[in-house]
Amino acid sequence: MKRSEITRILVLLLLSIIFSAAGETLLYAKDIVLETIVVTARKEEEEEKTKIESKTLRTHKVVDLAEILSDEMIEATMIRKGAYGNEVSIRGFGKSDLRVLIDDGILEGACGSRKDPSLSHINMLTIDRIEVKQGPFDVTKAGALGGSINVITKKPQKGFHGEIISKGGSYDYWSNGFYFTGGNEVIQALMGYNYSESRQYEDGDGNKLSSFAPDGRPYTSRGNHMEAFKKDDVWGKLQFTPTENQTFLLSYSYGYAEDVLTPRVGMDIEYEKTRMARADYTIANLGTFSDRLTLSIYQNKLEHNPFDEYRSLIGAPSFHRRNNVESTIIGGKIENVQSTDFAELAYGIDFYHRNWDGEMIKADTGTFVSREFFPDIDIVDFGAYLKGEKYFGRLLVNVGLRYDRFETEADDPLPNSVARLGTYTNKNTNDLISGYLSARYFLTDNSQVFAGVGRSVRTPTGAERYLQPPRGANFAGNPDLDPTKNTEYDIGFQATLERFSFRAKAFYSDLDDYIYQEALPKTWVNIDAYLYGFDAKAVLDIVDNFSIEVGLAYQRGRKDSQPKNNEDKDLAEIPPLKTKLALHYDTPKIFGTLEWIHSENADDIDLNAGEVKLPGWDVVNFRTGYQFKEYLKFNIGVDNIFDQCYAVANSYEFDVVSGTGANPPIVNEPGRFFYANVSYTF
Repeated sequence: MKRSEITRILVLLLLSIIFSAAGETLLYAKDIVLETIVVTARKEEEEEKTKIESKTLRTHKVVDLAEILSDEMIEATMIRKGAYGNEVSIRGFGKSDLRVLIDDGILEGACGSRKDPSLSHINMLTIDRIEVKQGPFDVTKAGALGGSINVITKKPQKGFHGEIISKGGSYDYWSNGFYFTGGNEVIQALMGYNYSESRQYEDGDGNKLSSFAPDGRPYTSRGNHMEAFKKDDVWGKLQFTPTENQTFLLSYSYGYAEDVLTPRVGMDIEYEKTRMARADYTIANLGTFSDRLTLSIYQNKLEHNPFDEYRSLIGAPSFHRRNNVESTIIGGKIENVQSTDFAELAYGIDFYHRNWDGEMIKADTGTFVSREFFPDIDIVDFGAYLKGEKYFGRLLVNVGLRYDRFETEADDPLPNSVARLGTYTNKNTNDLISGYLSARYFLTDNSQVFAGVGRSVRTPTGAERYLQPPRGANFAGNPDLDPTKNTEYDIGFQATLERFSFRAKAFYSDLDDYIYQEALPKTWVNIDAYLYGFDAKAVLDIVDNFSIEVGLAYQRGRKDSQPKNNEDKDLAEIPPLKTKLALHYDTPKIFGTLEWIHSENADDIDLNAGEVKLPGWDVVNFRTGYQFKEYLKFNIGVDNIFDQCYAVANSYEFDVVSGTGANPPIVNEPGRFFYANVSYTF
């Protein structure tokens, strides 16, 4: 919603009065500092990772997880698709090149054109923390080519605790939810519920979200006035601790979203259902051969139903469509952690099976347009891994090795793949080896250098291998795709002094058989490419309670071989240079941050793939909060204070499902966005 200049001045003046009355300005809390965690007390935490606590999520407007990751991590860039359901790339790795998990279980969206990325299925009230690992240095997760995002959810607790939270913001965004947890020494339970919705936002020039639809499928008058999304989530957990060293945990969550506008492509989401169930058994201190043994099994089932009822019929096809798609993942893991005289070890086996089936029908008659849209795809992976770490004085060495047996099969016909690519392949088997070797040398107790080399692999998705649009369409999945291999070299330095901390990292990734889109015929192919970059972050405590944060990240991708009809050497989907300057303030009661985020022009792009040059942008955000006693917390903020009109990410991929070609629209960011939330904890 556009705000008048008078309203803006009055709001900012009111904020100043509030802060002056409290005797504080420009506020920030230490408990929301994002930093690389290196803990030597427990083996599984010694690996370098970025951890974002649930407290951090409360300080943002909390509409979309991808937005928060992009703001909190200088290395991350959001891929805007709508008001809700956006993606994120880290160091140039995005989409299927970045593995997303919930409690270590693989989570993938059901849409072939990624209208429902994995993060969109996770409610933020369930989150305890988010762990981000970069590069091929984690053999415990299958398919983490450029890294992983693991969302760890809250567990039940003893006693009686909970939170009630209400959030609201511009464009009639609001969300209300709660969770309660309690129990005794033997049994504990947790339950929660959340509802959220929003109208369409406007960019800095007043353009509504619906205005970014492709020319071939603009919104109708009804669509122009639809809400941006509505979503309900409910979840519960039951935990048994029969003895001090045993835990049995059952989890279930259900989400229902409807009328989710996705203007970047030609169809919106009529509704989708998310069902996630999980069981975990952990037993500790079994003796010489086991410090901790964990067994887990999970099922993540998604029903995804896009349609184009809110779009005008301009161009082919001349009828409204509806897709019915289901994706079900069943997976599990057995892992043992063991301390030996030689090294700290973790080893295990894991598996997952995914069935992906979908069809396209005419909305008015219910007749089939394509029965084999997602041709009843089965994806099965069995993996085994071993990792260890050992100190040699000040030197910490980590090594990991993983083997995967990966099979995919399409049970329905592949008419377009036969007609367009001349391939009859409908079953693929891959035997894959990955691993890493890394070292960390502690120069002092507060400084270290680290380096590593690793190799990771990710297999083609079901859509990339087998997607079959209506018969006769000039597109097909490519069943003959090979897995992508990433051989990566990382090096870095980290130091923490009394009032100053600094971290810098650089990487180079050699990408063999990198999966890339090809324009004519429209499909995916393997190419060779490389990707390199660096990022740095420094924090300086300037005076009591005040600190300054500076960060920058740069990455560049280049092709060694070319897809057909593509002579551009630049690799697509690579964000430009990004910088951040922030002023933080912290007291036990009042906290906040004022930040300036800058992006350079997006010039190093793949023009032949349909990407377009984007101008650089600058945005200033402010957020603050007040802790009243121990149970009541207020947060307020404003993103894009100066109401800039800008776009963060480029096209990223053409919409293979709706047929908008190789040049999907670019969706601008929201204009000035005010938000506030209040939470009561006990």
